[in-house]
Amino acid sequence: MLLLTERLELSPLTQADKLWIVEMHQDPLWKQFIGNRGVASVDDAADYIDRVNAQINEWGYGLLAIRNKKTNAPYGVCGLINRFIFSCPDLGFALLPIARKQGIALEATKAVMDWVEMEEEMHFITASTHPDNTRSQRLLRKLGFEKRGPYFIDKSTPVQTLFWRNSDYASR
Repeated sequence: MLLLTERLELSPLTQADKLWIVEMHQDPLWKQFIGNRGVASVDDAADYIDRVNAQINEWGYGLLAIRNKKTNAPYGVCGLINRFIFSCPDLGFALLPIARKQGIALEATKAVMDWVEMEEEMHFITASTHPDNTRSQRLLRKLGFEKRGPYFIDKSTPVQTLFWRNSDYASR
């Protein structure tokens, strides 16, 4: 899976990404809005990358590394996650601090949603955010997602706000 935009390349994570994956998981905003996902070391990051790529191999989609197309510098992750709660994937994204406030999240998520529109079996997509993550909520609204209400993922994750978007394919 490879997605290209004007500035970005979205592609599967590699084991060479371990260091910045640890950095991203230790970022205060990640911890505040996403929570502890058990990635505190390079070995944890290697396992995380293997799990993410296993989902791509099984489902044909997953989280992708966001990279600067010219320099290959990592910016974060964006893609679809199968949470097995709905019959559709969940849009997920997170940026490293150096990539924030530059329109990178919007550009990356638009690329993923453009890909979704071409997939006939994806009739709707969900997304969830921490209730206090207003920047992510604004981004989801720009993408056409509608707020649905509180959402409980599991006991280790605080209540989230659920968003939902019908695929344009579903209306054809």
